[in-house]
Amino acid sequence: MTFDVARPWSMSDGLAIGLYLVEFPSGQVLYANPRFLQLAGLEALEELIRRGEATHSHVLHALAASDAEAFFPTHLPPSGEPPSGQEEGLVELANGRTLRRLSTPARDAAGKVLRQLYLFEDVTERMRTEQALRRSEQSFRRVIENAPEAIFIHSNHRFIYVNPMLLKALRYEHPSELIGQDILTIVHPDDRKLARQRIHSAADLGKLAPLKELRYLRRDGTWFDVESTGVPVEFDGMNAVVVMARDVSERKQMQAQLLQTDRLSMVGTLAAGVGHEINNPLSYVQANLALALESMKELAQERMGAGAGGPEAQRWNEQFAELETLLQEAHEGALRVRNIVRDLKSFSRQEEEERRTAVDVREPLGFSLKMAASELRHRAQLITKYEPVPLVHADASRLGQVFLNLLINAAQALPEENSARNTITLWVRLDASGRVAVDVSDTGAGMPPEVIARIFDPFFTTKPVGKGTGLGLSICHGIIRDLGGEISVRSEVGRGTTFTVLLPPMRPAAAAGAPSPGSPVNRAERRGRLLIIDDEPLVARSLSRIIGRQHQVAVVVNSQEGLAQLTSGEPFDVIFCDLMMPGLTGMDLYEQVLERRPELAPRFVFITGGSYTPRARRFLETIPNTWLEKPFDVQHIQRLIAKALEAS
Repeated sequence: MTFDVARPWSMSDGLAIGLYLVEFPSGQVLYANPRFLQLAGLEALEELIRRGEATHSHVLHALAASDAEAFFPTHLPPSGEPPSGQEEGLVELANGRTLRRLSTPARDAAGKVLRQLYLFEDVTERMRTEQALRRSEQSFRRVIENAPEAIFIHSNHRFIYVNPMLLKALRYEHPSELIGQDILTIVHPDDRKLARQRIHSAADLGKLAPLKELRYLRRDGTWFDVESTGVPVEFDGMNAVVVMARDVSERKQMQAQLLQTDRLSMVGTLAAGVGHEINNPLSYVQANLALALESMKELAQERMGAGAGGPEAQRWNEQFAELETLLQEAHEGALRVRNIVRDLKSFSRQEEEERRTAVDVREPLGFSLKMAASELRHRAQLITKYEPVPLVHADASRLGQVFLNLLINAAQALPEENSARNTITLWVRLDASGRVAVDVSDTGAGMPPEVIARIFDPFFTTKPVGKGTGLGLSICHGIIRDLGGEISVRSEVGRGTTFTVLLPPMRPAAAAGAPSPGSPVNRAERRGRLLIIDDEPLVARSLSRIIGRQHQVAVVVNSQEGLAQLTSGEPFDVIFCDLMMPGLTGMDLYEQVLERRPELAPRFVFITGGSYTPRARRFLETIPNTWLEKPFDVQHIQRLIAKALEAS
């Protein structure tokens, strides 16, 4: 064959694919286009090939040793017979480039191979791109596999991929347990309509399914809240949706707790404000009633001592007795109002930090009973068994929150129509390990084991929708746990339920310092000089009446006047000062006296209606002085004065 045979191939000189044509059995190179010479680095052979003098051996010798084997892995055998069929492969060159090689023989009518055509395409960039894509896919898969969010892919409503976090959230062991299953099997029945709408939007319309809250079903039958979003994608050649879901149960619990805290804080603020407004008039009502009652008794005794007899004396005695009864009932009513305000404030108080003190559990249990009275009285008979128990170190308002929740739950477990037969029993006792135990028992319907197992889980409730958040017992559990105690439940279907709160007792040394509520009144043997400073004249006068019979009392209803008296040099044994007054507050007055007459500062006793600003709270926490809440306890004031006079 002459060189002219290659002339038609010259049309391929401009191709981006390298062409190489060799004749058999001579091995003469019939054609090699510029692209082949460039790829093989054989530009030096171009003239030899053009003249038709180049052979396949020239090409092999001109190629680098490593590239010769790469370009032509099947050499011409000694017999001169080329490969019998078409071959395809990749060529890895020493310079780092990759070529795709295709070789095909040209035969005569007898089937004898006359020529072999080689085509070479530079696929280096394509291979690099494919490798980068594979690495990216592997990296992306690792990211998905290790993502902190639950991720799954579905197509035609069925799982086709699930990541480990979803398996963990749903409590499955292996992807095969979910792959191929209908995705709606993990969705709460009440949320499936919404889920179908979102699937249609993402899978059928190709729209992003925005973040939305749903409930998913775990393998053990429990539900949990998630926020999920769906993104339409192509996965393994099919239309699919990638769903990313985040468990928001803990966040919702925190939000609900914060909401409850905010509600209690608002109630506390309202109670403090209302209490302050009630306590001022209640102070002089209660004090004046107490004094009137005492005066009435003295008058009755004087009349009886006068020795008057007959019908007139009988009539006076009856009137005195009736007036005494009226005053006593009015006084008891005032005490009841005072206790209601104190109980409401005690329950609702939400401090920045817990105020743990020595607490007799019967006290928060008592004000919780009062708060729950409206629920209890129409549903059950109340039975109390209070045994002597040591004090505990706790925040009384938080304990009251726990007891109130248990009491309300017990009441709501009982039908109203059987109030005469229903009972709620409170038993305060020591358990076998020496801990303080409070049992709250009811004779309601009881609970099955599967409910008991989840009773302290956040958001679990057996109440109808809208009747409960499922957080009450969970919060109670957290409060008691933080106090170092335990809360447990025993229940039997048809017989009732008992919740038991166990708290560690205070150490004897700590409990010894706790105040005793029943200390006797020590009457002062000498008369003291006392100053009362309060911007409410009626409050100041009522306090003056309480202490004025035994002592010399000065009353001022303006803090500036009080400052003038205190800085004038007059001696005072006890100074009763209202904490919150317009203009110069009791705190400001104290600080000025501390500078001018520091010897009087320890004699301040602050009185307050119960409304505290942050500054007032910090002030009371930092000073060593005593402070009293209105309305006043007469005996407590008398004890306080006696103690102050003894000290001076």
